[in-house]
Amino acid sequence: MGEARVTIEVQGLQPNGVKPQKAEVLADTGATLTMLPAELLAKAGVVAEGKVLVRTADGRTAERKAGLARVTVQGQTTAVRVLFGETGDAALLGLTALEQIGMTVDTVNRKLVPAPFNLF
Repeated sequence: MGEARVTIEVQGLQPNGVKPQKAEVLADTGATLTMLPAELLAKAGVVAEGKVLVRTADGRTAERKAGLARVTVQGQTTAVRVLFGETGDAALLGLTALEQIGMTVDTVNRKLVPAPFNLF
């Protein structure tokens, strides 16, 4: 499992004049999905479209609202499923988003690095 701190931008898929919002997050290859504070996602124009069941780092099971967002990391943009974080939740950039933008965590230097896409 690798972790690194990065700044990302997030915006709803239908921005309708809403500006992207910046967030400092933990890029965590142990997290499947990206989770950001609900208030930030609302400001970015991201709409909740249901709920998902999640398992937290401390082993608890919880429900979180989920939606689709456009996420930009180091100049690479992709559409990903995001979770609406609640009070006490960490802001995370999950493995799904990292894989979609073609990056991974360099665990020694704790930074994001390009990762080739596998086609096999």
